[in-house]
Amino acid sequence: MPAFTSSSFRAEFPHEKGLIYLNHAGVGPIPTRSANRMKALADTMATVGAFRYPETFGSQWDEARHRTARLINADMESVAFIPNTSSGLSYIAIGMDWKKGDSIVTTDQEFPSNSLIWQDQISRHGAKVHRVPSGLNGRVSAEKLLERVDQSTRIIAVSSIQFGSGAGIDLEILSEALQDTDTLLVVDAIQSLGVLPMDVKRLKVDAVVADGHKWLLGPEGCGLFYLSDKARAQIQSRVLGWHSLANAGEYNRTCYDIRDDMKRFEPGTPNVIGAVAMGESINLLLEVGLASIRDRVRGMTGYLAEALLKMGCTIHTPMEQDGKPSAGIVVFSHPDYDMNVLSSLLMKQGIYHAKRGPGLRLSPHFYLNGADIEQAITDIQKALSR
Repeated sequence: MPAFTSSSFRAEFPHEKGLIYLNHAGVGPIPTRSANRMKALADTMATVGAFRYPETFGSQWDEARHRTARLINADMESVAFIPNTSSGLSYIAIGMDWKKGDSIVTTDQEFPSNSLIWQDQISRHGAKVHRVPSGLNGRVSAEKLLERVDQSTRIIAVSSIQFGSGAGIDLEILSEALQDTDTLLVVDAIQSLGVLPMDVKRLKVDAVVADGHKWLLGPEGCGLFYLSDKARAQIQSRVLGWHSLANAGEYNRTCYDIRDDMKRFEPGTPNVIGAVAMGESINLLLEVGLASIRDRVRGMTGYLAEALLKMGCTIHTPMEQDGKPSAGIVVFSHPDYDMNVLSSLLMKQGIYHAKRGPGLRLSPHFYLNGADIEQAITDIQKALSR
């Protein structure tokens, strides 16, 4: 039995009997405390609507923003709520003043949200996109990305953890190399926030974008968007609405001043219930401690990888020097089994996972018990023995 035998937070996630949730890299479940906050706010809207909006919703909205900023050690004025990762990356792309010949450097593993929007700049502005090939077993090299950077490079766009392989990247190497340049380091952090600590002031990244419905354990439809001072000087808000205004609420004015903080990227009526619920989930993560979560989750993925290797499986996730995956993802296949068939068998047994790349992706979170992981391993062994 692994050392992570039990979690005092397991009761926050009352999964139905027989379900072992190993797809937090897809959509994570909402903890009970967050679901209760959503229900309470929905009940308020059902009974009094917006009658007590300032005292009921306003303070909770600010509290959620404070918790979100604290998660990445940012100032509240540097953080915006956005509908999803795609929106945040699009805000960056359409907010840049592109010129023909400008370039973007990225990897060959990015999720479509962090690929399509940069490809669009080719046809719209004559930009170039350099997709740097990954190394052995999907390993992503910061040094290889930097080799493609020159005076034309406006952005390096990377995922902190790759969705399909679980590969990590050294953001410190990238940020250090870009400090005295105008090139922006844009990070899709959806597969690391909630598992790995992130300190934007220490890392000095320029943009962080992440939806809250995966490792942050929030509801779908609400995420976070951070920009550094350097990035805010280069990225204009092109999607505008009444919330973008410094004088929001003065509806009869015809001369407008756009806000100078990150709220200018929140153009219309906000998803308050979603933001408050995400903030509650973030508070749970902060209560546990991100360093503790990192160690526990990496312990789980390392244990799973070791067990799968003993079954004759191939691990497609690059390992760090300690022999464990970078974060919460381990992707595996077996040379003698059809992965579609194996996936169907595991789903029937209640092992919730995802098919990604050459195999199956397992992504456990901190609240799972050792017994959950052992049961998953047992069920995989049974499925492989059929």
